[in-house]
Amino acid sequence: MLAVPAIAVALKWLPRDRLRDIALSSLALIFIAATLVALIGDLARKDRFAYILRFPQLRSWLSLGTFILIAYTLFCGSFWWSELANYPGVSGLLVWPTVGLGCLAAVYTAFLFGQCEGRDLWQTPLLPVHSLVQSVMSSAAVLALLPVAWGGGTPQSNAVAAGVLSVCLVLHLLLVVGELAMPHASDNANYAVRLIARGPLRYWFWASAVGLGILLPLVLLIAVPSSFNAVAIAGVLALAGLFTFEWCFVMAGQSVPNS
Repeated sequence: MLAVPAIAVALKWLPRDRLRDIALSSLALIFIAATLVALIGDLARKDRFAYILRFPQLRSWLSLGTFILIAYTLFCGSFWWSELANYPGVSGLLVWPTVGLGCLAAVYTAFLFGQCEGRDLWQTPLLPVHSLVQSVMSSAAVLALLPVAWGGGTPQSNAVAAGVLSVCLVLHLLLVVGELAMPHASDNANYAVRLIARGPLRYWFWASAVGLGILLPLVLLIAVPSSFNAVAIAGVLALAGLFTFEWCFVMAGQSVPNS
């Protein structure tokens, strides 16, 4: 959430805005809380979550990811409090560790997927890079949707959101093509790709993830990059398309029989 505004402020593309930082860090805390609840809820034995903290397996990305999420929550919560209490010096010290941990929180899932033996589609080396691009794209899309009351809606923020979103959509498209078109080492992965591109997931993938989620937002951003409404609509479509792509990617990987 904070990555694009933080980088834009450092490059003098955006002025510092306390309301914007409070709004974005609040949204980040809400989503990170939902993520932690979902992860704990997915455990068959909820009480076993304490074992991850007490007896961490540092070779497991499930354990490492748990500590990354906890650290991100602590730093993001501290940043939120410092902005709310109007301590700019403290928030200035916290913003970059928070952004860095946010990037780790976005990328660690790729390494967790890589440890899932038998799900060859998820073993692609492009996945960590793709996860980072998706994270930055989501940050730009949220910035485009921020209303004036939350520190958004200015010509500068609109321009930054439109520019970063356009670049990320192009990179996202190239990485999607790379993940599906590159030669795969196993029949398992090739079968999963067929499920996405030509199988039962093809309508969701081509119409929603690619058409509505990548191509249409790009057309809007190229045609009317200075329009607040167009950039906001492009942000909504990009987020919806990203959700659909991730759903297709996860479902296809799980739908291949292990035997």
